[in-house]
Amino acid sequence: MEKKRRSSPFIKAAKAVLLCLTAVYPVFMAGMSGAGLIYNGDSYGNEIAAVGAALIASGLIMAAGAVLCLFRKNLANIVSLICSGVGLALCLAMLHKLCSHADAAGWTDKFAMTPISDMYRARILPCIAPAVIAAVIALIQLFSYEAAEERRRHREAREKRENAPSPKILDD
Repeated sequence: MEKKRRSSPFIKAAKAVLLCLTAVYPVFMAGMSGAGLIYNGDSYGNEIAAVGAALIASGLIMAAGAVLCLFRKNLANIVSLICSGVGLALCLAMLHKLCSHADAAGWTDKFAMTPISDMYRARILPCIAPAVIAAVIALIQLFSYEAAEERRRHREAREKRENAPSPKILDD
C-alpha cells in the first residue's frame, strides 16, 4: 500500500511566498533592469548590454529553480538547488559588475543626486530571498522522512528484482 506524500502547511505557505517573491524580484526587477540596460545599450556600450542580458537570464534561471521546487520529486529538487544557486551567483556577479561600472562612470539619479548603483542594489539584492527560500524548500523535501522512505522502497524493489532467480533457458 502506497502512502501519498503530504506537504505541511508551513511548506505550502513557503511555496506561496516563494512564488510571489520570485515574480517580483528575479522575474520583474532583474528582468526589467536587464531590459533597460539592453534598450539603452547604444549609449552604455555592448559590455553593459551583455550585463543586462545576463541579468535577464539569471532571473529566468532563478524562476526555473523556484518552479522546480514546487514538485516533490528528487530530481526536480536537485535541479532546483542547482538553478537557484547558479542563477543567484550570476545575478550577484552581474550586479557587482554593473554597480562598479556605474560608480566608475559617475552615474547618479537626476533628482536626488544619489549614486545609481544604490538603486540597482535596492532593486536586485532582494533576489537573494527567493533563491534561498527555494533552496531551503528543496533541501527540506529532499531530506524529508517520506522521501527517504520512498528511496528505501525503490532500493528494496530494485534489489528484489536483481536477486530474483533467473528464468530457465532450457525446458527440462
